[in-house]
Amino acid sequence: MKIKKITNPYAFELQQARLDQSVINGKPMVERPYWYENTETGQQYYDLCGCIQWPTKITDSKKERPGYVAVVGVVKSKNEDSPENALFQLMAEGESEDVPTLLNMMISVRSEYGFGLHPNLFEIWFGDPDNFVTTLALKNEKLTAKGGEKQAILITPPNDFYDPNAFEIYFRSLRSCLVKDNHRFFWGKNEILRNRLRGFLRDDPAVMAIGGLIHTLLCRCIWMDQTEGNVFVVEENF
Repeated sequence: MKIKKITNPYAFELQQARLDQSVINGKPMVERPYWYENTETGQQYYDLCGCIQWPTKITDSKKERPGYVAVVGVVKSKNEDSPENALFQLMAEGESEDVPTLLNMMISVRSEYGFGLHPNLFEIWFGDPDNFVTTLALKNEKLTAKGGEKQAILITPPNDFYDPNAFEIYFRSLRSCLVKDNHRFFWGKNEILRNRLRGFLRDDPAVMAIGGLIHTLLCRCIWMDQTEGNVFVVEENF
């Protein structure tokens, strides 16, 4: 496993102090009292998120494009005043035209990047929940038989997934994080997404997967806890 979880030794007290400060400042979100660290590089993350997009449909006129799986880290800022403006790092990616292989990639990569360290880590993956339902159900049946319901792969749609212009929305959100004045997305040594963007094809699974995840992260700071008025919404398990 490449990831370890770090919890502040005074997690409850720290969280309460942040809540009090958020009420004073009128901020709707607070930083969590735990985070994750890459054991190989020392890089720290507020959260890790997974995404998937299935292979394109098989037609007579077009070659099938492989499906895509990836993990993106929300980089922990050294400036604790602005965690909502965190950077995004592509940590791992994979592709295949075979759906069972993609599911196996998801299981492998989530294990490598900390699955089980916290109940919410890789609890859901962002992607298309409406395709290959039977294949996913059969895989989940085997996973739950071995390790219980928490082992199941749950897929939820990114923001605006059902909008007819979803690809354009996702591409623009991804591109907005690559421009010089707002460079928030970094792909490190990973090449699959980079090459897919160079070869740009509409509805490309890699662009849909990462674009959908980035769009969701831009719409919702899911790596932070929410405050609603004086009510603090927080996970019980630090």
